[in-house]
Amino acid sequence: MKGPLRTVQHPLVVPHRFPDARQRSEALKERVYVTFTALAVTIASERDAGHATVAGAALTLLLTVLGTLLAVFVADVIAHMVRDSSLPSRTELTHLIYVSFGSLGVIVAPMAILGLSALGVIGVAPALRMIAATLVATLVVVALFAVRRLSVKPWLKILVLAIMAALGLAVLAIELAIH
Repeated sequence: MKGPLRTVQHPLVVPHRFPDARQRSEALKERVYVTFTALAVTIASERDAGHATVAGAALTLLLTVLGTLLAVFVADVIAHMVRDSSLPSRTELTHLIYVSFGSLGVIVAPMAILGLSALGVIGVAPALRMIAATLVATLVVVALFAVRRLSVKPWLKILVLAIMAALGLAVLAIELAIH
């Protein structure tokens, strides 16, 4: 051999790498935000479940989440341009896409539940209640994992969970007041 082998990458191929802790926390933050938004829309739809259709509920949820994620992406790109006075690099753009659109997973379970409703397994109103419960459970699990990792005494973890629960209820109350 005449030297070390080099790999040549195609300019349009972004090498796969795992996100670091900061990037994961940014993505998690967006998922929590989108989950709250999806929950508020679901509860608002449930209020009108007598007139709701599966297709209408699915379309409302999908468009709300997509609109929210697109707004997050645009805001992140603008913030990057203001902060760095440049367009995002390919790596930065990949990260922004990961943070923004990685949150689409929030609606997988709700869409599956609405699919069951479309098949006639459950009605629209019970499906919307099941979706709300699923989204609340998602928020609880995320909060538990976050608090579990804190390096504080158990009583302080409980206090943090209680404060997070109160703030979460306040967010829901405010979002529901406008829907």
